[in-house]
Amino acid sequence: MAKRIVSPAQESVRTAFKMAVAFLTPLKGVIKKGFAEKARRKKSVASALALGHVLHAAIKITDGKPQVEPSEVMLSEGALATIRVEQIERSSDRIEVLHNWFPSDFSAGDDCLTLCAYQLDKGYAFVNQQIWHRQEGKIIVQLPKGFQDDGLHLYLMASDRSGSKYSRSQYLGYSTK
Repeated sequence: MAKRIVSPAQESVRTAFKMAVAFLTPLKGVIKKGFAEKARRKKSVASALALGHVLHAAIKITDGKPQVEPSEVMLSEGALATIRVEQIERSSDRIEVLHNWFPSDFSAGDDCLTLCAYQLDKGYAFVNQQIWHRQEGKIIVQLPKGFQDDGLHLYLMASDRSGSKYSRSQYLGYSTK
């Protein structure tokens, strides 16, 4: 059987797919929760929806090679209101995000907040252990030892108290010490 010749365009698409899967793998637990509602509605799988979004919106071609743009990646999708971030403070052992909350039809004071810190080079993501609510005006994530000096991509999202509905995740930027 003759070996098929792969065109440069096919190779580029395969590379983009591999990069997207590699980027999302450490985030699979967060994505499973964040896309669960949309996955049920579309009769799909949460990881497939997140992967589709990355392939469609977050893959950028730089110097002829595909790369994942972290600011375009979504970890959750839903109708809850996003969070109005006022300030991000980073100390040696934690990251604190201060925000404002104003009551609306699409948010409640007891909505739970999740701050995800992602260290891309080490392929490791972690979230806040303590439950934080919108009405508290802040959210803190403790940095594990070994990650306190690393640069981290930060994502923030809200869920209702039952964890069944989510907001669209927000990319807060790249945090360095």
